[in-house]
Amino acid sequence: MGFESKPMALNTSQSRAVGAVLRLVEEAVEEIERLLIAPVTGITFHLTDDLRAEERCAIQAACERVRAALMQACNRLHPEVAHRSRRGAIRGEVSTLWAALEDTKSPALRGYGPLSPDAGRVVDEVLDNIAVDLIGILRLLAETRSSAVMQA
Repeated sequence: MGFESKPMALNTSQSRAVGAVLRLVEEAVEEIERLLIAPVTGITFHLTDDLRAEERCAIQAACERVRAALMQACNRLHPEVAHRSRRGAIRGEVSTLWAALEDTKSPALRGYGPLSPDAGRVVDEVLDNIAVDLIGILRLLAETRSSAVMQA
């Protein structure tokens, strides 16, 4: 029996659940593909470049097969498709990062053991410096949106 059978009827909750899992798979495949071509060194990380060229090719081919299977799954199951704006997605990323920075400041670090006042001050300062630009991104999104609304 072929894969061209009629779509399965899922209720709303089932459609959402299937859609959420398929989105996780799609996002993971995107991350795997990024890792295949990404620089091995960043500011806060170093990846050991331990994949041979033939392994990279095989992994890329597997990712392409997963994408094809995702497409087939969507065609057959018609899962709920997430609709988000870039603005909302960026806002969500920045908000998550800002919360993580706040949760890493000196009061939280004291939970891992004693922290000198100087170290605490430096940690808070550098995290606040990062947060300033993240909050700046949120402001840009808000200003751009309000400008677009005023022009409409």
